[in-house]
Amino acid sequence: MTSLASQRCLLHPSREAAARCPRCRRAYCRECVTEHDGRLLCAACLRDSTKPARAQSLRMAWLAAPVHLVVGLFVAWTIFELLGWVLLRTPSAWHEGIPVERIAGQGP
Repeated sequence: MTSLASQRCLLHPSREAAARCPRCRRAYCRECVTEHDGRLLCAACLRDSTKPARAQSLRMAWLAAPVHLVVGLFVAWTIFELLGWVLLRTPSAWHEGIPVERIAGQGP
């Protein structure tokens, strides 16, 4: 294999190669490589490495709205259920506005 210093950039033949893409093993100048996850990748390999993540997220995107709806309804139901539980256990005299002293039998 020839040394990197004697090679030229694949996209810019007038420039000296500065790095070799670890995926495609082609030589590129400094403008044609990008650091990604601690490695220098060419634009084509970088685009190919991010495609599966985007495709996976797009495949599951239709599921997000129904899941959010179900979770939201469950949270709202739980809040109303707890509120009803608290109101049922509150003495009816409190609901009618009777002072606490009268409830305990201390007032007139």
